[in-house]
Amino acid sequence: MTDAEHDSDSERYAYSRTALARLVLSAELRELADSAGDGVATTQDMWAHPGEVVGHALDLVRQAQEVLARAVIYERQKGTSWEAIGEQLDVKKQSAHERYKPAVEEWKLALQEPFYPAPPERPVRNRRLHDAAYAPTAAGRRLDQWVREHIPAHRETTHPVTAHLPTLTTAEELVQVLDALNHLYNDALAPPDRAARARLAERKAALLDRIAVEDGRPEAAEQAAEARARAAQLRAEADRAAQ
Repeated sequence: MTDAEHDSDSERYAYSRTALARLVLSAELRELADSAGDGVATTQDMWAHPGEVVGHALDLVRQAQEVLARAVIYERQKGTSWEAIGEQLDVKKQSAHERYKPAVEEWKLALQEPFYPAPPERPVRNRRLHDAAYAPTAAGRRLDQWVREHIPAHRETTHPVTAHLPTLTTAEELVQVLDALNHLYNDALAPPDRAARARLAERKAALLDRIAVEDGRPEAAEQAAEARARAAQLRAEADRAAQ
């Protein structure tokens, strides 16, 4: 795994999982809109193969099904019940659960393990996590720009997508950091990245300090000191390795 990939691991902890799910949904909706727009003009109709327009329409249906799955993931990430989702789908709770639970579980797994497992001899691994969740800051900028360019009502809105994403609580951010650290330490196919581990350890310490003050928990302050010492150790190891 490259340094850039580890930087993305560090970046994601600044976003709640609900925000990441919403960014992915927005990205899929944008792709569907772009694909649908390709079929509006008639300039290529005379060169189209028989049935090609039907094929394009079928592709849109498949994309719409992916959008629907992403919408369910987002709703579940928000805490929406399967019963409420089933009502919107006009199916029973159990049917909605059976149909979309695998997608929800895959989403959760991808957040913890962004890449599919691969043999050691393969230098590049396929990414499991959607691009918009893997690099949310860049994705958010692109989505903000797309909305301003394509939706007249939002042409003067600075951040029509990113300004309204669900906020991240301290506890949620700590969970994100711990997940990222767990991924870095347990990724047997990637060389140890001490600098990335140090960045996350420093962030962990800062969050624990905040919890110690806001919640009045002295044990959190002790854990913060341990995390900060570990970060310093990792920084020193990274500096020695770079020499």
